Amino acid sequence: MHAWWHAECNKQTRFTQSKLSQTKGGPEPSLASTRLRPCKQVNGGNCLVSWEKVQRPLEYGGLGILNLEYMSWALQIRWLWLAKTDERPWSGLEVPVHQNAKALFAIALHSHVGNGNDTYFWTDRWLFGCCIEDLAKNVCAQVPQRLRNRTVAAALHDQQWPSDLQGGLSMIGLFEYFQLWDIIQDFMLSPNEDS
Repeated sequence: MHAWWHAECNKQTRFTQSKLSQTKGGPEPSLASTRLRPCKQVNGGNCLVSWEKVQRPLEYGGLGILNLEYMSWALQIRWLWLAKTDERPWSGLEVPVHQNAKALFAIALHSHVGNGNDTYFWTDRWLFGCCIEDLAKNVCAQVPQRLRNRTVAAALHDQQWPSDLQGGLSMIGLFEYFQLWDIIQDFMLSPNEDS
């Protein structure tokens, strides 16, 4: 299939070059301008482009075109950061974010808890560099999505975090729950801001 496509595209390119030189009477167009012309006989009217090569920097033989998928993830990660740290009215709105951008943000963000007002209890990486889901996956599975935005300060105030659990826990879930209880029981908040 690939060899056939390459042969058809080259045949169409040569045909286009000869037609242009006959009609204009001038010199043949450069190879770069003919290679990027659409081939109407191949795959719906357009030649396939190797985007990996096109997106390379100029010094490595590419055209320097940015990968829009990665750039959109970077913008979405910026939105997540601003939603977490900014005090503007829009920061509380739900912004649609790709799962890969959420995962990159979760890996990159490590919270140092001070007073616990800016760190989310269930989703942020604040306990030994891990989030609660890393330490107690079965416990975290019993927390509904709407309750996952509880801050560390609110969760630790009078030990409110167990009230977020809905549904029963398995034996492994109970084991994780008691381990989590022991870890969190000794955790102390300070008057400093979270960082």
